Amino acid sequence: MKYIKFLATFILTVAIFYALNNKLGAIPPLGKFLNPYTGIWQNEKDDSTTGELILNGLKNDVTVHYDEHLIPHVFAKNDIDLYRAQGYITAKHRLWQMEFQTYAAAGRLSEIIGKGTLNYDREERRRGMGYGAEQAILKMQDDAETLSYLEAYRDGVNDYINSLIPKDYPVEYKLLDYSPKPWTIKKTALLLMYMTKDLASGDDDFEYTNAMQLFGKDKFDLLFPDFFDINDPVIPKDTDWSFIDTPITPTPAEQTSIDSLTIELTEPHPDNGSNNWAISGTKSYSGNPILANDPHLGLNLPSIWFVMQLSTPEYNAIGATLPGALGVISGFNTHIAWGETNATRDVLDWYKIEFKDERRKHYKFGDSYLETTKRVEEIKVRGAEAILDTVVYTHHGPVVFDENYKGDHPKEGYALKWIGHLGGNNQRPFLKLNKAKTYDDYLNAIKEYTAPAQNFVFASTEGDIALWIQGKFPNKWKGQGKFVMDGT
Repeated sequence: MKYIKFLATFILTVAIFYALNNKLGAIPPLGKFLNPYTGIWQNEKDDSTTGELILNGLKNDVTVHYDEHLIPHVFAKNDIDLYRAQGYITAKHRLWQMEFQTYAAAGRLSEIIGKGTLNYDREERRRGMGYGAEQAILKMQDDAETLSYLEAYRDGVNDYINSLIPKDYPVEYKLLDYSPKPWTIKKTALLLMYMTKDLASGDDDFEYTNAMQLFGKDKFDLLFPDFFDINDPVIPKDTDWSFIDTPITPTPAEQTSIDSLTIELTEPHPDNGSNNWAISGTKSYSGNPILANDPHLGLNLPSIWFVMQLSTPEYNAIGATLPGALGVISGFNTHIAWGETNATRDVLDWYKIEFKDERRKHYKFGDSYLETTKRVEEIKVRGAEAILDTVVYTHHGPVVFDENYKGDHPKEGYALKWIGHLGGNNQRPFLKLNKAKTYDDYLNAIKEYTAPAQNFVFASTEGDIALWIQGKFPNKWKGQGKFVMDGT
């Protein structure tokens, strides 16, 4: 009998040790989580906002002052030190948010969560989020100045990560039982892709194609007009656009695919909306321009924004930053104020692809077959073997839906053509806006911006106000992209 008791006690002890040191479903390892020396109890403290810190690599002293609202005000002698300090301070307050968003953008949540997010990760990989980030990096690498600032920001984030020991990890890491990884420039590019997805990935192509087949063209046009007469756009309806001399893309003989699909990509909320405006000093009580900017982005905790002041002897900017990106995104400096709301254009189209055979090495386009490329996505899964997902790319873009993902025909697929795959140095426009002094500086800053297209509102101490829609738009023929199109 005593051996049975001993064996039972031994098994129970081993089970308790295992349960306390291993993740059980959504429950963190309770031994680690409740450890008084390294667990959650170590997070019961306020962030330090005083004292001195030595960071290797700074050229000069940097001062960070926190006001009564705990908003950090960063004062540096040069841009490299400024952005390195911005990276450090942002990581100090928002590290988990910064990193988790980039994992979500890259389709890597399964590394943290496990099998429960596998379908989400596959969708993001097939959407081409990683591919789009890589195209953006290529553009950024052509700009040595911006690249040096990105490297400084990266180094600042990593300075903070390297200063941590497990007891100092933000509570989210302890809940999910993983540790922060080094920051990279690709993570900044992925964050910008995350915003592009949030603001420029909506479409109704599949729904409209289904509705057209169900109701017929006349009833469809009545139910789903391109524009409503009651709309009152900022730009007057009778504006003369004859100054635009770019030829419109010719309408092809065959436009719409007769097929439809009952599945779709996850899209932004259809009721997302924002508003911004600027009023001339001639219409204000003070005689100075007034600018308001109200972007209606998702309600997150922590907030999607992080307010900071970024100052050097050359400029002094304050406003909303995006954790993971450089500079002030929406704010003001000594000379100008600026902000952005989403321009909301159709920059995403679907094409039905016909493969030559089940090997999917060639697809029909015109009178011939073009060669595909294949991108093998390795999706690491916590507690399980990695999954390999081969995504076929055409000149339209990645084939998101095929027989391997939500499709049912070995020789057909649906390719996504999206502005997010174009790439662009979308950090530089905001860095220029931080330093801008005049209307001409503002125009010069935003002209390089690619996506997601924004309504850039502007006001200056010189009395100028402006609102420009900036971003790249496809030059479409009339009706292009309203329905799923024939990719051949």
